[in-house]
Amino acid sequence: MIKFECETCFQEYKVRDERAGQVLKCKSCGHKMRVPAGEDDLLDDMYDDFEAPARPARNKKSSGASKSASKRKNSNAPVGIIVGVISFAVAFYLSSTFVSGLFGKKNKEEAADPPAIVQNEAENSLTTSDANPAASTSPQQTSTEANSFGPPPLTPKERSAELTRLREQMKVYAEAIKTATPEDRKDLLAKMKTTLARVKELTGKDETKTAATAGTSTPAKPAQVNSQKWTSLVDAPPVVAEWPESSKLKIDLKNMEEELITPNSFSPFVGIRQRNHKFYRIDVWNLALEEKVGQITITPEKNWIVLTPKFKLSADGKHLLLQYITRDTKVPMLACWDTTTGEIVAEWEADQANTTVSLYEICGLTSAFAKIIRKEGTKYKTILKHWDLVTGKLLKESEVKSNEFYDTGYKISPGGKYLISHTSNKMFFYDLESLKLIYQTELDLFLKSNEQYPSLETVDFSADGTELGLLVTSSDSTSVWVTNLEKGTATQGYHTSGRLRTVFSEPSYSGNNLELTPSGKSFLLYGALLVDRPSQRNVWLFQPVPRVTIRSKLFLTPHYLLAGTDSALTDERNRLRLNRKPRLVSVPLPEQKIIDSLAAYRSNNDAILGSAQKVSIDVNIGSVKFSNADQVKSILKEVIQERLEAEGFEIAEDQPIVFKMEYQEQEGNKLQMTKRGRPTPGNPLGRTATGKTLQSTAAAFKLSWVSNSPKRTLWSKQALVNPRFLILRDATAEEARESMFEGLQNRLMAESIPYFIPKQKTLSMLPGETQLPE
Repeated sequence: MIKFECETCFQEYKVRDERAGQVLKCKSCGHKMRVPAGEDDLLDDMYDDFEAPARPARNKKSSGASKSASKRKNSNAPVGIIVGVISFAVAFYLSSTFVSGLFGKKNKEEAADPPAIVQNEAENSLTTSDANPAASTSPQQTSTEANSFGPPPLTPKERSAELTRLREQMKVYAEAIKTATPEDRKDLLAKMKTTLARVKELTGKDETKTAATAGTSTPAKPAQVNSQKWTSLVDAPPVVAEWPESSKLKIDLKNMEEELITPNSFSPFVGIRQRNHKFYRIDVWNLALEEKVGQITITPEKNWIVLTPKFKLSADGKHLLLQYITRDTKVPMLACWDTTTGEIVAEWEADQANTTVSLYEICGLTSAFAKIIRKEGTKYKTILKHWDLVTGKLLKESEVKSNEFYDTGYKISPGGKYLISHTSNKMFFYDLESLKLIYQTELDLFLKSNEQYPSLETVDFSADGTELGLLVTSSDSTSVWVTNLEKGTATQGYHTSGRLRTVFSEPSYSGNNLELTPSGKSFLLYGALLVDRPSQRNVWLFQPVPRVTIRSKLFLTPHYLLAGTDSALTDERNRLRLNRKPRLVSVPLPEQKIIDSLAAYRSNNDAILGSAQKVSIDVNIGSVKFSNADQVKSILKEVIQERLEAEGFEIAEDQPIVFKMEYQEQEGNKLQMTKRGRPTPGNPLGRTATGKTLQSTAAAFKLSWVSNSPKRTLWSKQALVNPRFLILRDATAEEARESMFEGLQNRLMAESIPYFIPKQKTLSMLPGETQLPE
């Protein structure tokens, strides 16, 4: 049996050995977690090769007392403390009433404020390796193209310099991981593993052999270089639909189980699984035609064990794939049904008994693919398999290295020929017909960017299969890179200061955080922010309805969006609303208004707020903790100035248009404290509860564009920053407040602030806003 715990809520679990490597959902908090395969020796290996360095200094601006900061800096052996939520449910309810009442009622002449948003500051928890806030960067900066693959071999001098750089980098990683968040810890472990492998490669540790007969050792081989050549990975989709210009689609989702079943490629077909405990009923819809085209009912046999039904749908909507385990023999099985006839067309053994099907997918129209975790003795092997979908015939089987295929981050190309698996800093490209690893590369080598510690968050293929989008984040920026799949080169298609994830992480989004729109003209980030590709500007926001706890996935079409109103909602007393009629409905996308408004902004036409305009800044500070109002005001004003200058504004005194910020602090969540020790198989994060609690600090703020002549509010937004998770060294209330304030600065750099407010009513503010249907 494997013992482990949820890294978010610490709920303990015990599962069978054959479930090693599977991704499960915590029954307590819903967090997705991976079952560990066994003891992780990576840190031991790293600690043997590198000595622990001194802790790097934190560079974010601090508003706390210098005496306390000095005390923390001189601590000889601080113990990393992880702080988690104790009373999130109560805080969630209190936070909304706090934000709405903090600044009092609006004046009659003010425009209506958007609803209060409770923000999750887990992503704002800064580690010791955080960099300075990003410098002012124009969102319309020139795109840069990455170098091609295959760098020349290193000279001895270059290799020596590279080793020095890698070892210094390893020291930074080793220190940063001591106080890293769970998410950052995974990223750092991947980076450490990659760096260590590179060091061993350069020093020849992996290739050095002893010549026993001669009593001497052969010299280390020269460093291996990336000699692979890029071959075109363009893969067109097998189904291309004609989408209407507009839609009045309404599909009842009241009895839907889980979420919609969608193909891997951009396709008009979706499956809706109806809620029933005795059998599975799936309705297949063609969203472009706005009609139901198939229905299938599957009655599980008594010998089936289906842990979590995960149906896969082909791009043409004609086939469904499901994996189950036989109760008597423990053999993993795959079965395929024809949705037009309702009949099973193929059923086959995925592998031998007591193995784990880690993932399975339909590739294209007639192929199936799976990743198998097979235990042989005390070791686990990673096996890839490829079958004919309608016959179950095994076409190819191949063993791969477990560290070269990660099922927590992968995407299949629209035509089903290729798959990309990735970590935060490496990418692996597979041919799904031959199951060969055809290309692998490190992220920084691929991008050739100057960003510090870039991390690959997610990827997405374009609808036509010619491009691959990469969502890359760092400690103080967010960018999108677009890969030309024919040439294998990447260009930066978007860049903004600050981490957008901190703004859009609450309420959480169930879709992919990066989507290339079918038209190829824009990106959708975090299911909320639409970015125009030619101008690299934020042009539209899709706001959730008030009191949403989870945002449903948005479906993009060339001319409009499809949104599910099945998002989890709560009432004023924070109780889940059950008397609802959720549907899948269309949401218009104001394409022409966006085009016209961008043109007006670029031409610098007469506007209330426009390009290169002079504006003033006004920051009002209420009560603060462990600091003074003047110091907080100075820091926030400097951050806002940097943010506005990045949008092209000029800051000056006594201007008719003023950017205002109102800010105050109060007690936040009470957090449970845990110490971090050495990881074990049952406790991979090494957390031990201390039984103590810590009072955090929350911050409420309101941002506004205000006109002084006449006096009116042009735009406003208010939010609450109330940490649910912090990484601290000394675990004091003052340090908790300082961590929150540092995260707040990063968030302000990422906030979506209007940069264009027109006088003409036919035009739109940029970015404009659409509230999604309830």
